[in-house]
Amino acid sequence: MPDGPSVKGSVLAGHAEVLMKYLASHPMDPKVLARRFPDGEVAFLSQPISAGGWYDFRIYQRLLEFLKDYPGEGDHVYLLDAGRRSAEALIRSGFYQQMEYVGRTQLKVHKDPSARFQAFGRDLRLLNTLTLSIFNFVKSDIVVDPEHPDRWLIDYVCTAPFPDVVCWTTQGFCNRMAEEHGSPELWHWRRLRPDRVQLRMRYSV
Repeated sequence: MPDGPSVKGSVLAGHAEVLMKYLASHPMDPKVLARRFPDGEVAFLSQPISAGGWYDFRIYQRLLEFLKDYPGEGDHVYLLDAGRRSAEALIRSGFYQQMEYVGRTQLKVHKDPSARFQAFGRDLRLLNTLTLSIFNFVKSDIVVDPEHPDRWLIDYVCTAPFPDVVCWTTQGFCNRMAEEHGSPELWHWRRLRPDRVQLRMRYSV
């Protein structure tokens, strides 16, 4: 594992593949690429990436920033879609046991609002362990939203800044998972400080 904040290859690999396809159809000035990806990172990203390996988080950040600026034309909606694609890829891959649980959550078996709320909290705590499997520098907790007692929020506390590009992709990732239990566009993020971000529910379930 690299020293410092790291990301799992299972997430990095899909974005790296998108980058390589983009560069194949949109040749770029090598000087531009060298500024965006120093120390030969483009060559590194063109090589096979181990799903179970850990990689420097800074490469992941630079990769997302480039994809937003070029194929995404600066629009954060591109990052939401990128997060959705990551979730879909992990659901299909079977690499994480947590993803197998997404389609059969406890929430689905309850009708009473209070029981559904508590069941959803249990579901979220199980699925939230996925965060620790992807980022080695993030601690997260599931707590009741103080502004909405019938909603949960996911509180991320990091040992390094959590950049906006990762917040957008995380929102897209979580919203794709929420679709599996019939709750589209459930989450939105807000920043409390550079190293603390929350995902909040838009509505109760």
